[in-house]
Amino acid sequence: MARYKECGLKPYFGGDFVLPFEKDGKHYANVLGVIEGNSLKDEYIVLGAHFDHLGIKNGKVYPGADDNASGSAALIEIARELCAHREDLQRSVIIAAFDAEEIGLYGSNALAEFLDATIGIDKVKLMMSIDMVGWYGKSGQLLMDGIATIKDGEKLVATAAQRHTITVKTKNFENSLFTATDTQGFAKKRVPTLAVTTGLKSPYHQPGDKPELIDYDGLDKVSGFLADFAVLAASDKSFASSGKIARKHEGKRPVFEGGIVLGAGLTSMRFADARMTTDADKGWNAGLMGRVNLGKIGFQANALYEFTNSYFPDLTEALGKAQSYSQQSITVPAYVLLQTGDSSSAAYVGFGGYYRYALRNSFSISDPGWGINKNQGGLAAVFGVQVGPVLVEWNFRWQLSNLFVDQGRTRLNYGSIINLGWVF
Repeated sequence: MARYKECGLKPYFGGDFVLPFEKDGKHYANVLGVIEGNSLKDEYIVLGAHFDHLGIKNGKVYPGADDNASGSAALIEIARELCAHREDLQRSVIIAAFDAEEIGLYGSNALAEFLDATIGIDKVKLMMSIDMVGWYGKSGQLLMDGIATIKDGEKLVATAAQRHTITVKTKNFENSLFTATDTQGFAKKRVPTLAVTTGLKSPYHQPGDKPELIDYDGLDKVSGFLADFAVLAASDKSFASSGKIARKHEGKRPVFEGGIVLGAGLTSMRFADARMTTDADKGWNAGLMGRVNLGKIGFQANALYEFTNSYFPDLTEALGKAQSYSQQSITVPAYVLLQTGDSSSAAYVGFGGYYRYALRNSFSISDPGWGINKNQGGLAAVFGVQVGPVLVEWNFRWQLSNLFVDQGRTRLNYGSIINLGWVF
């Protein structure tokens, strides 16, 4: 707080820099300062960095010099620059040091909820998280994820970068499934967000994340560039959201979704009249999927190219060696889905049927001459889990039509097919 006062920041609440909050019965506190803007002072830019780290675990000290003392230091220097140029700032700027990031982004989520309840989240025009920015020399670049959430965001970056000898790499959206930073609580409320970092080069979350390893010259470059970028965002009256948001931050799945799937599975052949089922053999499929989401009900259809193998008995000798039967086909399974919810991550189960058109088939040893039934079909079921754009599905199919033209009730039955997919 002493540094905030030295910079010229004012307490956001008039008398105190500290905003306490509670989570799961425990007490935490964010530290907030504000630089009041001019003609658009009721609109806000939020610049944040978390100040917590892992502390002491199993007797080992985790200094957290890069994660995230570097971000906290950069935040103070940026605040100093912004205070020196406060006459250029049309919007107000909130400088936020977040608590409890490491255990679940608690501090930033609490601030997002607080601002939504007090000033209205629509008044927040940008949130930028500065997290691990102390290894510019090793990384060789400053990463800014989420630039497509800002209208003409690339132009804004290029303008700010003109005054600095710094390499900035932008990415349209945050798309990592396994990491999150303090942008999340704001992004889910559709605030434009930027996650800023020099990457994962440091020994973060290790006892070796020490102050002597920080690239201080690089940290100064990063701070200077981000200060200029923040001045532009706070002074440009045309600054606005693009209306776009990262898929991982979407509160609901869109009504229409499409994607690609790739999978592998096992297939056996059943001779119903002989009450015999052969051992299963491996196969694979690849293709497209489409889905309509209507809350907890959905409809999905795939268009797949399939290559299946199954064992086929020796018809001339009772204990003869089995051969392999292979089939290539276009398969279209369709399901009615029951989904756990309408969020971007959900589990679902589906039931329906499938149609398959056989393109070609072959036997590894000898063809009995029965003739392939080109048009095949049956029942289908699916169980799936989707996390953001990634889905994993377990598919099951039971063929009802005959496999061969001249040989009774012979089916291809799938033990299971596991598909991995990416939804756009």
